[in-house]
Amino acid sequence: MSSNDLSPYYFELLAKFLRKESGIILKPEKSYSLRSKLQPLAREWGYEGLNDLVTHIYRERHNPEVVDAILNALTIKETSFFRDNKPFDVLRSRLLPELAEKRGSKELKIWSSACSTGQETVSLAILLREVLPTDRANRSLVFGTDVSAEAIDRAKRAVFSELEMRRGATDEVRRRFFEPVEEGYRPTKEVLNMIRFREMNLLDPDFPISRFDVVLCRNVLIYFDNDGKRRVLHNIHRRMADDGYLFTGAGEDAQRMDGRFQRERVDGVQCFRKGS
Repeated sequence: MSSNDLSPYYFELLAKFLRKESGIILKPEKSYSLRSKLQPLAREWGYEGLNDLVTHIYRERHNPEVVDAILNALTIKETSFFRDNKPFDVLRSRLLPELAEKRGSKELKIWSSACSTGQETVSLAILLREVLPTDRANRSLVFGTDVSAEAIDRAKRAVFSELEMRRGATDEVRRRFFEPVEEGYRPTKEVLNMIRFREMNLLDPDFPISRFDVVLCRNVLIYFDNDGKRRVLHNIHRRMADDGYLFTGAGEDAQRMDGRFQRERVDGVQCFRKGS
């Protein structure tokens, strides 16, 4: 076995660690893909083999810096502005205007529950500025959370390279909602003032804000076992407005895992309404 391989014993040790710390499930068929994610960390910490790296991780499992490092290495940070356009189109044309009318003059609140490096939160803030009058948009909130401390730090910094901007930010969006800075582009102050970030595990019941009108939890539930999925959905449900909407990934059926969610299709896009 190559030193770059992960033996079954050490794979199970890592899987046990990851499940305890984040609720994320590592499946045996994913062991090969772990190599590219763990090798940079092994080199950084001076270990020749992945088994030695996992030994160190498990020995230091109560060290917050080690926990953050492994979660940052293993969690996916692939994202873009207005990723998978259809949910954003439905929010812009149908659901946000509908919710805005229902709420009268009150602000709207949206939760990006796995926000990665911040593109989704910025996209949602831009949607609110497109749909709402300026004063009401200024009072509205987009809350971004992620289990990765590194991703949250990047999201708070809010500087995006030219390459990142090309992934979903049209020329019109760039002109209206971004300003050039030395390292790329930063959202305007009006957009940034609408956004708050927090490092958070979705299994954590402690959360400072509730009554979200819209929650995005896309392509996240697939990383949890059935018990983890139910706990995540329970935590989301209790933080939603009674008539709020939940968006998940295409293969993630919130209603099947938690019958309190009611499946709907709006202009061909699947979403879920909060039920009792």
